[in-house]
Amino acid sequence: MSSPIVTLTTDWGDRSFFAGMVKGRLYSSIPDVRVVDIAHSLTPCDLFDAAYVIRNACMGFPAGTVHIIDVLSEEKEGQGFIVVKYDSQYYLCTNNGLPYIVFGNSYQQVVELNTYWTSKFYNFAAYEIFCSAASGILSGTPLSEMGRDTTLVESILNYMVTDSGIRAHVWHIDTYGNAYLDIRYEELLNILQNKSFDLNIRGVHISEIRKSYAECTQSSLTVSESGYMEVAIYKNRAAGMLGLKVGDIVEIKIK
Repeated sequence: MSSPIVTLTTDWGDRSFFAGMVKGRLYSSIPDVRVVDIAHSLTPCDLFDAAYVIRNACMGFPAGTVHIIDVLSEEKEGQGFIVVKYDSQYYLCTNNGLPYIVFGNSYQQVVELNTYWTSKFYNFAAYEIFCSAASGILSGTPLSEMGRDTTLVESILNYMVTDSGIRAHVWHIDTYGNAYLDIRYEELLNILQNKSFDLNIRGVHISEIRKSYAECTQSSLTVSESGYMEVAIYKNRAAGMLGLKVGDIVEIKIK
């Protein structure tokens, strides 16, 4: 790639200097790099929120792109800093369950990075570890020379099919208060097989899929712009009205 791309997905917020600090190091160490801000206002330490953004915003970049993901990036026993190679792109993150939510076991390679801190304070992995790793990857250093092969720490991965239906999770709530579930429209239809369903959220029953947001005049299930199912109420905040928050489990009963 003549002009390499590095993206940033973080929970730093828009008022901190962290993004500028990391960009300065990237521009100084990687010739002709293009740095793309994906998001910096993710809910702090929220792995579901981060996973939703990564799945929908990062996957479409060209092969060779390096993605720096700094959400809950604290190295712990058995949760080191890693690079995940997926679809010929590289994701630098912490092995804290987030990459498993995003990739499951569908990846080309996972390497736990050799970590060399230049500071005696171990508090900014994106700057200290991920920038260095991004430079190494884009300069052609083989992943085998950057660390050792490992596996992903498991976490909740997507919906589950049960004897009575589907157990899905709320994994994102957008600016308008719509609650996104971790199941796509095509996946839902494939499981339903033309059978009817009942989504019961605290006594509110939903049994149809609306074709558009404007049709959601009461608590409804519709398809979001990303293809995931979405609980919405037109011009109202469905998550707040229904008491939904990220990580909640909802049951879709198949009749």
